Amino acid sequence: MSRIYAVTYNGTFTNAGGNSDIFSIQPADDKPIKLRGFRLSQISEVGDTGEEGLRITVKRLPATFTVGSGGSSATAVPMDSADVACGATCRANDTTVATTSSTAVVLDEIGWNERNSPCDFWYPDERFCPKAKQGEGLVIVMETTPADDFTGCFTAWIEEE
Repeated sequence: MSRIYAVTYNGTFTNAGGNSDIFSIQPADDKPIKLRGFRLSQISEVGDTGEEGLRITVKRLPATFTVGSGGSSATAVPMDSADVACGATCRANDTTVATTSSTAVVLDEIGWNERNSPCDFWYPDERFCPKAKQGEGLVIVMETTPADDFTGCFTAWIEEE
């Protein structure tokens, strides 16, 4: 039976950081994952002068997935308190982005105007959910370097089988 987990992060994305992995999720052995949805929100850029469009991608990194660095570990917490702990390894706000020895597969391209906050992305059913299995990783990447630093709150919901 599969379980749903929330992975959360709040913190600052910096202009000096370049592209950032908002989240990277590496499945545990024999426990594939699906990205059910995610939320992007920011709490520091509230005026028109701070408005900017950011390119967000959801990628699967197959074969020799290596997590990025410069960010922090994130804990996937069960939505149901009766569920066991999540086996996946999760990270947030890595300024050195995750890599693969193969070709990254872009599964979703999103343009996010940071004033549109919060901004939710949901996959309609499991056939549309980005998936990863053992040895792969799912990454939500901010492909655009923000014009200036901003602070945000971010959540990803994953399903683990």
